[in-house]
Amino acid sequence: MTRPPTTPQTWAQECHRFVEAGGNTTHAFGMGRMIGRVYSLLYLSPEAVSLEDIATRLEMSKASVSIVVRRLSEIQAVRHTLYPGDRRDFYEAETDFMSILRSGILPGIRKKLESAGSQIQRTLNVDPETAKASPELQLTQKQHDEIRRRLRSAQNLHRRLDRLLSSKLLARFL
Repeated sequence: MTRPPTTPQTWAQECHRFVEAGGNTTHAFGMGRMIGRVYSLLYLSPEAVSLEDIATRLEMSKASVSIVVRRLSEIQAVRHTLYPGDRRDFYEAETDFMSILRSGILPGIRKKLESAGSQIQRTLNVDPETAKASPELQLTQKQHDEIRRRLRSAQNLHRRLDRLLSSKLLARFL
């Protein structure tokens, strides 16, 4: 059930709420609050913001902001901007969410998925006799068969996800 919107407060209060909501959203997706707070602050800034200003506005250390901005840069959600004569680092948000998804997030997901697929395959490639002889795992044949069934199921899901993420149809939607 959706809650009714509250009455807007001052611009500063609403910006603060927006930044906190951004942090709560990224936290819910397992990315941590800081990444959402920094991105939201930059999203609401019509001009590039210095690393120091981000840290001051969000009451964070400059080192923490630097780490978060680096993560945002990796998924192409922020751009580094230079101003002639100013040695500080400035950043601005990428406001095209489809571009972030297409160029930053999906390639990262596919890379992690590829790594998981490789590990599933390596585990499946272990010789059953070698696995049985392992002193740290004393499995019955039934237990070993169940583990292999689970791994094959995971491998099947992996293949389906990989096909979906690399499909031309998905690319057209994005």
